[in-house]
Amino acid sequence: MTGRARPTRRRPRTRRRIAVLLLCALLALVLVAGLAVTSKAVLDPTIDSPARVDGIVVVAGADDDRYTYARHLAEEGMADSVIVSAPTSGTATRPPYSWTIGAQCATGTLQARDGRRIDVGCFTPDSDTTEGETTAATRIAHERGWESLLVVTYWGHVSRVRQYFEQCFDGDVNVTDTPRPLSKSRADALLHETGGYVKAYLSPAC
Repeated sequence: MTGRARPTRRRPRTRRRIAVLLLCALLALVLVAGLAVTSKAVLDPTIDSPARVDGIVVVAGADDDRYTYARHLAEEGMADSVIVSAPTSGTATRPPYSWTIGAQCATGTLQARDGRRIDVGCFTPDSDTTEGETTAATRIAHERGWESLLVVTYWGHVSRVRQYFEQCFDGDVNVTDTPRPLSKSRADALLHETGGYVKAYLSPAC
């Protein structure tokens, strides 16, 4: 009788092991699929190039050419307003980056070649994060009656910026990177942006 009882005891254990293995395999597939989607979003984002928008938003983050590029786009006719995020703490407030932002804030207005007057101003984000930049910029856009905007950032940040602005802004959202890429490795960008990109899905800014 003892010999007959052993197979009966092993069956539930075998079934549990199979269930655990199947669950692990499923989780692995979900993880791989998620990493593939995130990798594409970070490393190969969709870049927009609209002909015209109501305003251009420059998010902070690095002392690259995003500020110069935003002004160039406005001067070429894409928009008549440029607003620049000016955080109150963190990396963006340290020289020489803070000098770059300060120079942008001091601009006031630009005169385009076609005679248009381009307003250039800075805003303080609600918090020194991408979410805080998004909510503050969106509020300004609504106050000014903007129905479309272009956000300028670096290539690895494009998809996360798009995600946040689409959560908060009910108009047409466009996002672009800059002609001169930020000196950041693809591995560093993927590591840094993956957590933020997932957070943008799980914890919406608006």
